[in-house]
Amino acid sequence: MTVYRRTVEFRITAGEEQVLQEIVRHLDAGNAPTVPELSDGLGRDAEGDVEALRKKQWVLAREVDGRLTVIGLSPMATLAVRNLRFGRRGPSEA
Repeated sequence: MTVYRRTVEFRITAGEEQVLQEIVRHLDAGNAPTVPELSDGLGRDAEGDVEALRKKQWVLAREVDGRLTVIGLSPMATLAVRNLRFGRRGPSEA
């Protein structure tokens, strides 16, 4: 039996964190943001960061009407965002 494992990357760049926070703002408002919407909100192209977050399994995204759309956060990303909101970064920084 072949077992396939997905590798989850826990570290993200500052730019990816910015995009993640913009995604959270949209999702909290009930909107599944497209890459153009994220780019407009950030004032810069967000496509590379969205793809990186997708590959690292931080966000769930799919093509909707021909545009890449973020439809949710992974469980790991949800926990990380919650920790960032409440100022917890990990045991070594406590």
